[in-house]
Amino acid sequence: MSDEIFEDCGVVGIKSYKGENVVPAIYWALLTLNHRGQQSYGIVTYDKKFNVVKGLGLIADLDIERMSGWCVKLRASLGVGHVRYATSGSIDKRKLFEDAQPIIVAHEGRKVCIAYNGNIANVVPLRREIEEMGIEINGTSDAYVLAYELLLGIEDEGDLIEGVKRVLEKVDGAFSVVGITSEGEMFAFRDPHGIKPLIFGISEDEETVGIASENVALAVNGILKNRSIAPGELIVAEEDVNSYQLHNGTEALCAFEYAYFARPDSKLSNGKYVYEVRRELGRRLARRYHEVAQRVDIIVPVPQTAEDAAYGFHIETGKPIEPIIVRHRYLRHRAFIMTKREREAIVSHKYNILYDKVRGKRIALIDDSIVRGDTLKYIVHVLRRAGAKEIHVFSTFPKIISPCFYGIDMATFHELIGFNRDEEEIAKILGVDSVNYQTIRDFCEAVGTNNLCLACVTGRYPTPYAQKIADEGRKLALSGSRIRGRLVEWGG
Repeated sequence: MSDEIFEDCGVVGIKSYKGENVVPAIYWALLTLNHRGQQSYGIVTYDKKFNVVKGLGLIADLDIERMSGWCVKLRASLGVGHVRYATSGSIDKRKLFEDAQPIIVAHEGRKVCIAYNGNIANVVPLRREIEEMGIEINGTSDAYVLAYELLLGIEDEGDLIEGVKRVLEKVDGAFSVVGITSEGEMFAFRDPHGIKPLIFGISEDEETVGIASENVALAVNGILKNRSIAPGELIVAEEDVNSYQLHNGTEALCAFEYAYFARPDSKLSNGKYVYEVRRELGRRLARRYHEVAQRVDIIVPVPQTAEDAAYGFHIETGKPIEPIIVRHRYLRHRAFIMTKREREAIVSHKYNILYDKVRGKRIALIDDSIVRGDTLKYIVHVLRRAGAKEIHVFSTFPKIISPCFYGIDMATFHELIGFNRDEEEIAKILGVDSVNYQTIRDFCEAVGTNNLCLACVTGRYPTPYAQKIADEGRKLALSGSRIRGRLVEWGG
């Protein structure tokens, strides 16, 4: 993707029935999931008490000495971990550290630890309700609201199952949760629509149970027998592993997982590898826009998630792929601590263009999606300067017209280049000859299911409070009003 779009987050939980130290397994799982969250990380283990370590940045940056110290400090046979990008709460560095997950909340002598992926749409009224009960919420992230709703439900009924039922009934949004109770139960559950992925697995010897956002985070630890946790399903691993179907909702898995977020070697809920879906998306673009595809000379993917789609486009058209755009592999930046000018400087140095390969060429520029279009506009500008004859943009994802309230960092209408604009207007802004979007039908057929959350391209949300915020925000945006900050945090 040319624009940096981030998601909250990646989760993992590991329980060893043989009593082995799970910290190394959690570390490797988080390393595998680091693409899902790069601002902070944390591990919590349980051995009659909770043991916590957290940090800012990439868990990949941990040195061996520090990791070895963690293995000693956190030694336990049960633990959960998390990598995060903040799509709720403050982006101040001190608050980012405070909000780093997993988090532990306590009330009336009981504790619960959770790590979760998603976003709560009705976070503002829920937070207000909890605070009116006299409970002080220390963190700014919606994870604290989710954790307290769960803990209060457990207290009211004295039962984890009833606590999860409370969350499923009261919380509007996307939440794939893994956690530990103060009694040492490891648990995991998904929201009634299963908007974010969550995978449950067990080792061949049935001595290790794992839960993670993607199956590759389990496979790296030798847990190959796995399945997707169903929407509204609760898994509890105590002395035995038990499953409880608490809500029978229709799955609406985030479609963006297939276009951008998930690793290409992951399998989500349809049994296909993600790279296979992306390759098919490229083929369908070439078929759908046959005349434009046939007039180009070369296929140029925007690194890196568009590369599989570019290969599919190549298979369909026979046109050569030229890796003209090279992304600087080691250029990392933290947008939350940078000025606007610094961010623009990063963009101008993020990609290197092979100028001598561009002159006189008609280019099919393949991107996985077009969100804001800022970086894509810069790439087009450089390609034009290098002498490209024509540039036709192909997006593997349909046109994004509406914000996400479920954990993707596109929070307002006005930031979206596709909002209230047609393809000709977008092409003019980008400076290209044409913009060719994947159709919704072709996208669903490539994935193999219609059970997807496509709210960002349809404006129809699977949960009612998110729909309410979107409807109000759209009216304001069409009237010319701009919301400062995230729409979901304004809309309560």
